[in-house]
Amino acid sequence: MEKNVSGKCYELILNYNCNARCRFCSQGDFDKSLNAPFSAIARNIYSAYKDGYRRLGLTGGEPLIRPDILKTIALGKSVGFRFIRVQTNGIKLADQSFCRALVKAGLTFCKFSFTTDSPADHDALVGVPGALKKALAGLENMRRLKIRLGTNILVNRLNYKRLPEIIKFYLGRGITNFVMIYPVYNGAMAANSEKLGVSLPSCEPYFEKAVKTMEAAGLPGEILFLNTPPCFLKGREKLAIGLDLFNTLVTDPLGGRTDLDANADAAKVKGAPCRSCALKKKCRGADENYIANFGWAGFVPAKRTEVAKKTPASGRLYLSDNEKCLVEILRLKDGASTKEVLALSRNIVLCRDCSDGNAVMTSAASLISKGLVKSSFERGIYRWSLVKPCGAAKKQL
Repeated sequence: MEKNVSGKCYELILNYNCNARCRFCSQGDFDKSLNAPFSAIARNIYSAYKDGYRRLGLTGGEPLIRPDILKTIALGKSVGFRFIRVQTNGIKLADQSFCRALVKAGLTFCKFSFTTDSPADHDALVGVPGALKKALAGLENMRRLKIRLGTNILVNRLNYKRLPEIIKFYLGRGITNFVMIYPVYNGAMAANSEKLGVSLPSCEPYFEKAVKTMEAAGLPGEILFLNTPPCFLKGREKLAIGLDLFNTLVTDPLGGRTDLDANADAAKVKGAPCRSCALKKKCRGADENYIANFGWAGFVPAKRTEVAKKTPASGRLYLSDNEKCLVEILRLKDGASTKEVLALSRNIVLCRDCSDGNAVMTSAASLISKGLVKSSFERGIYRWSLVKPCGAAKKQL
């Protein structure tokens, strides 16, 4: 929970080669021989930290197949990055010793690319027999190491009707942070669009069900949607990634740099429905390749006054990573003040996403609503204590 100066993320694409052959990969046409040399990676990591970036993202291709991945993560940690994320298909993580080495080197957030809970469908989509079994083993390995976990779920014709069930499956395996990625129709996805493509209007009711599933689980803010225009998230438009700044700079294996905010409009177009949309100044529009495939059917201008009623939390409630972090800290010092929580958090890997007292207050308020934490206020100081017994929290830590 060290103060994050700017919230900026520096994203390094380490390579384009991969140990999978995903039928939806947007990098399908990229040169798989391109690998960033370690000397360039090191220069970029040093300069990024000097420039004020405090979040480091490592992606590919598949970054974990690089022989110098541990060295790269360790360098990021030694430079000062306390938030280091890797985006992975998870196949390499079936090796427990490799997982331990990654965390020891400094990895704090593992973002998996799961497509479904069906081994047959997942393996077919990524082109590797046994891929889901290995990735699930990797997920369990990482869960035991208590670092942040998340998943990107690529929406396609094979999974879009089952998004709620898929979410429940991964909730039960320790993931409480989800990004639903609607595909961009280039690379391998363009070649397979007839078999895998599905329109946004067809997905819309299942997007709503997915959000309601997370709300019922007590995690209303832990699901976001990428490449999805907000008009397909009626009443929950704020869940669309891109309405606010990305604050992310991406460096590719050749050294080219892309500011996501400066280039976010590059492949986007706006049509007639956008003219009367309440979000037209914030929304960048629709992907031009999507419009070429499906047109503007189903686009309905968003109304600023629309706010969907949240589904009440019910059944088994889950904890976000920030909430798990606070529970773990209160086990070390029950009745801790906000200042003490921030100090103790330095040794808790889960809290790397927090920056100040506001994060503590937000997590505590949510835990109070779940009946797991209580607060007291005396002489201008808030103190937080666990409600005994805290069995629901024990199951998730």
